[in-house]
Amino acid sequence: MRGMVVPADAMPDWMISPESTALCFAYLICQKRRRMPFNIDWQSIDDVLLDMDGTLLDLHYDATFWLKNLHSIVAGITGDSEIDIRDRFREELKKHEGTLVWYCTDYWAEFFGIDLIGAKKQLAHLIRFRPYAKQFLEALQPLPLRTLIATNAHPDVIQLKLDVVPLSEMVDGIVSSHQYGVAKEDPGFWTALFEDYSIDPYRAVFMDDSSKVLEAADRAGVREIIEIRHPNLSEPPRTTWRQGIDDFDLLLPRLQALGQL
Repeated sequence: MRGMVVPADAMPDWMISPESTALCFAYLICQKRRRMPFNIDWQSIDDVLLDMDGTLLDLHYDATFWLKNLHSIVAGITGDSEIDIRDRFREELKKHEGTLVWYCTDYWAEFFGIDLIGAKKQLAHLIRFRPYAKQFLEALQPLPLRTLIATNAHPDVIQLKLDVVPLSEMVDGIVSSHQYGVAKEDPGFWTALFEDYSIDPYRAVFMDDSSKVLEAADRAGVREIIEIRHPNLSEPPRTTWRQGIDDFDLLLPRLQALGQL
């Protein structure tokens, strides 16, 4: 019954322990913060740096391909079981985690012996914006801010997605880590990016769904670090302790107000 209070002596011990009480309280605070107005001092920002997959675009497309379709495609060619292919893939991924190889479609095309981009095109209908991402980019356009996409995606994958969604028309530039030979997890990426685009990291905001990439950006001195908690729309939002948002709607009111000044 709504509003009913359960007596403490009717509750299991684990529900009233200090540890569980603290965890419940922290969870409730986190849930409340999900819908609180999210304030960034946009007048102290010059550059808005945005990840692509899982930040602007729904990660469901990539997850479906890499975790499901890829295995069945390779199995149909080689005759190997999907389980064996999955295990080989996981083992190889572990070797290259945090490196550019992890994201390199050329490498994986050779590893599996398939036309990887051609296979990814079969699922192009799943490529779509995350909620309010398009409106967020539109709200940035009239402001004196530079908007750059900073992604680990291979240039071929970027082009595949640009053929479906009008990202290139809505930002000032798209930077692939493949241009620098190191992934965003590597400090070298941020050094090269800041130099190439004359970015003052203390006047920049960066949004990504990867905690390791966000940590790298934080170490590089980026002023505002925001985690995207709902990268895959087919899965529930994640709970994290880092400053973050589920969707871009929390950022729109302030941006739209600035755009009317």
